[in-house]
Amino acid sequence: MNTAQIPVTEIIHQLTAVDTAMTELLEKLEKMQFENDDTDILVFKLQEVISARQILIGQLVADSQFEDRTYLQAQADKTLEFEHRAKKVLADREALLRGLRKGKRQINVYKTIDSNR
Repeated sequence: MNTAQIPVTEIIHQLTAVDTAMTELLEKLEKMQFENDDTDILVFKLQEVISARQILIGQLVADSQFEDRTYLQAQADKTLEFEHRAKKVLADREALLRGLRKGKRQINVYKTIDSNR
């Protein structure tokens, strides 16, 4: 084993912490109002956590000594769960944006009609 490698137990510990952070961030995003400025910060943090998780999973998969298929399958399942939740948050935000844009267009139409009177 390369001395620069992190021990598997440490990777698993870090992965647990990352998963907890990701769950908390997704919960906050799911509950937060769209207009809240903190959403941008949470999305940025979520991106960082996703990157960290990818690196940790990559380290586990690359470690030839780690052969716990059950654990890796559980991580794959968690990845799919996180992906599903993140896509739902994204879809909800996109729907809200479309609604806001449509509302703004309607307001502009009414303003134009009113100015033409």
